[in-house]
Amino acid sequence: MESMLLVTWANPRGIFSSTMNKTLRIISLASAFAVLCIPFVVSSSLFFPFITGKNFLFRIIVEIGFASWLLIALRDATYRPRVSALLWSVVAFVGVIGVANLFGENPWKSFWSNFERMEGWVTLLHLLAYFIFVPAILSTEKLWNRFVVSALGASALVSLYSVGQLLGWFVINQGGVRVDATFGNATYLAIYLVFHIFIALIAMVRTTRIEWRISAGLLALLHIIILYHTATRGAILGLLGGLLVSALLIAIFDRRERRMRLVACGVVGAVVLVVLGFFAIRDTRIVAESPVLGRFVSISWNDTKTQARAYVWPMAIEGWKERPILGWGQENFNYIFNTNYDPRMYRHELWFDRTHNAVLDWLVVGGILGLLTYLGIFVTALTLLWRRCPDLSFTEKALLTGLGAAYLFHNLFVFDNLTSYIAFFSVLGYIQFRSTRLTKPVAGDAEEVDDSETRIAGSLIVVLLISSLYVFVYRGYATASELLVALQAMSYREPQVAVAVDAYERALSYDTLGRPEVIERMVEMIPRINASSAPLEVKQRFFELAKGALETQLARYPGDARYELFAGSFYATYGMNDVAEKHLKEAVRLSPKKQAMLFQLGSFYLGSKQYDRAVELFEQAYRLDESYDSAATYYIASLIYAGKEKEAKAFFASRFPNRQMIDDSIVRAYADLGNWRRVIETLRTRIAANPATLDDRMSLVGAYLQVGERQSAISVIREIITLNPQWRADGEAAIKEIEAGRTP
Repeated sequence: MESMLLVTWANPRGIFSSTMNKTLRIISLASAFAVLCIPFVVSSSLFFPFITGKNFLFRIIVEIGFASWLLIALRDATYRPRVSALLWSVVAFVGVIGVANLFGENPWKSFWSNFERMEGWVTLLHLLAYFIFVPAILSTEKLWNRFVVSALGASALVSLYSVGQLLGWFVINQGGVRVDATFGNATYLAIYLVFHIFIALIAMVRTTRIEWRISAGLLALLHIIILYHTATRGAILGLLGGLLVSALLIAIFDRRERRMRLVACGVVGAVVLVVLGFFAIRDTRIVAESPVLGRFVSISWNDTKTQARAYVWPMAIEGWKERPILGWGQENFNYIFNTNYDPRMYRHELWFDRTHNAVLDWLVVGGILGLLTYLGIFVTALTLLWRRCPDLSFTEKALLTGLGAAYLFHNLFVFDNLTSYIAFFSVLGYIQFRSTRLTKPVAGDAEEVDDSETRIAGSLIVVLLISSLYVFVYRGYATASELLVALQAMSYREPQVAVAVDAYERALSYDTLGRPEVIERMVEMIPRINASSAPLEVKQRFFELAKGALETQLARYPGDARYELFAGSFYATYGMNDVAEKHLKEAVRLSPKKQAMLFQLGSFYLGSKQYDRAVELFEQAYRLDESYDSAATYYIASLIYAGKEKEAKAFFASRFPNRQMIDDSIVRAYADLGNWRRVIETLRTRIAANPATLDDRMSLVGAYLQVGERQSAISVIREIITLNPQWRADGEAAIKEIEAGRTP
């Protein structure tokens, strides 16, 4: 005790320094391990609950972990990052994408992304920070073993939750039968499982304890079962391909482990048998009735020609040709999509912000330099794995190589998400640790910071940390929270407009991540707000707020057809026809081959009774792809509006020879023109074709009342009551109103 007091008296700073280093190390280690909990986060209080909560927590954890690591690295050179080709490869990739964003189509959007994706350069910076500090702080074999065990434990809980979904205990969030755990998307869960299947197999190979081997093997098997129930073709095929790559490497090149070569040969045979067995039973009833196997049966050359990717990938190539060196920047594929839109895509989504191919995505985002640096990460990691990791067995290297192949194959058909990024950068971090254990740290000879300097550096780092948490986390978090408050306020039968407007205003005030989604939801809510009983001054306040936000958005996102379309819809709703027409025309100019743009402008002309101009636009939309049935009926309806009913009937007869002229758009055209006799005739024909319909009968009641045939309207109401006895009370009340000479 006396000697300890003597040491403390003689060197008090030494005790403080040791305590400080230990505290900083604990914080950094806790941050590294806390990242493994990200998959479980679902924030019901935020917009896009499966995406935003995970990303905001990831940023918080990484910023705290990186800041504490940075301070300890200044104090202790052993914690500084090690020089390696992989480190510079990742830095080069993030740097090239940053330059591409800066000179891309929309730097603001490229940096922040949106709530739906939560990527952008800000996420790449956080991933880079994660990659730098995790290998540096997990500086021993023991720590990495604990990290791997913790990762497998977390993945086990994910799969057990998925089992609960299969048993009906938990809801499958995206609907259907494809399990998605807490990811909200089966594809995101699938690639997470692929990573942890390989990690479990590596753990099984590394351990010498039989109980751990059995546990890891059973976990891998559980993950495979859940992966099957995600019905994600790219991930499942990627797993089979990755296992095949690993097995072939071992079977052909591993000259030391005869037992592992035999196992590898068995794996090759099993994969081949699985593939051949599937083809043998693909036409059987078992496969036809399986929602999972049925997705694999649908894979064919003809099928791929009608999938969205068959149209989107050529668009991506055309867009890349315009900016081949540095690309368009992150989050800017929509500009390519709108300009090069293929009219045959009318069967698919209206807006695409990804190519659904990670390789093509990075080619579009960063040009040839971006793609080369992205692929360079894989090449560098594999090179270091095989040449600079002598303490890893051949089997471990082969499994990590197979994992890389599985991941890259999967990414040929989808895009990444945060959980797959975390898994990928964790594996890269492990290779970085293994390949640089004996490498000199960066600036290892530099003088370490003493306690007095630590206070200065620590104060600066704390200020930067607080600022970063506010800018990169809090403002976006608050925006997502306020947007959800607004949407909930508008979801009531009688919307709480004043509450919603206040929430929209607060959401916009942060002027950061998520602003585009706020504006889009505001525009979508205009009909409900206008139809509500909210005071006029509240509606006027909403109009001014939405108008200002939309104009700011147009200035920040110049040349974006999506926001020109929103602006046109906004101004048209408020009767500002000149401004609306200008924006709608601009949307058509920016995306001239997208039928939806022509439909919107054509509908505007119908509403302003410029029928001839509407006919011209609807015909133009139809001619873009004459297989589009809806485009044909819209064109026919426009002819009716223009008083060309004879021409409309002739075209309908030639285009739809086996159908009756009773489509919704046609009924609406007759109704808008006040031709109620034709409406009645058409609705009667529809009801005869579908006697169980109630909506058409309700519309028929209104049509009869329009022409003064009250008894006919009452007869139809009695038909509705017969078909739907639960409506009897409302129906009888409506009959009394009609008999009293009033309109119900």
